[in-house]
Amino acid sequence: MLKLTYTSTGVTLERSAESLDMAIRRRVLLGLSQGQPLGLEPTSISLRVNRSVPALKDLIREASSATTSTLRLVPQEAAQQVEMQLEGYWLAQQEPVGEGVFMMNLDPKLEGHLVNVWQTSQQDASCCS
Repeated sequence: MLKLTYTSTGVTLERSAESLDMAIRRRVLLGLSQGQPLGLEPTSISLRVNRSVPALKDLIREASSATTSTLRLVPQEAAQQVEMQLEGYWLAQQEPVGEGVFMMNLDPKLEGHLVNVWQTSQQDASCCS
C-alpha cells in the first residue's frame, strides 16, 4: 500500500506492508474512539515530476506492461513533466482543511518504482489534486 500524508509542512510518501483495508479500519476506529469527525472518500490525486528524472523511465516501462486502473502516466509536453494520476482513498479530519492521508493499493513493483521516482525528484515534485 502507498500512503501520501498531506500536512501544513508538505507531503510525504511511504510504502506500507499493512493492507489498505486494515489501514482504513484502524484509522477510522482510532478517530471514533477519540470522538474525531472523519471523512473517507474515493478520490484521485496527481503528482507531477520532471521528465528528466532517470527513475521515471523504469516506472513508465513497468506501468506500460501492468494492468492497473489505479495509476495513469500522462505526459505534459509543454511543461516537460509527467503527471502521475493515482486512484485511492482520502481520509481526513474535518479540520484543518487540506490535511489528511491518501492511500492506495498498487502492484508492489509499481509501488517501488513510484517511490523511487518520488524520492529522486522530491526537490522538483509539485502536487495537485
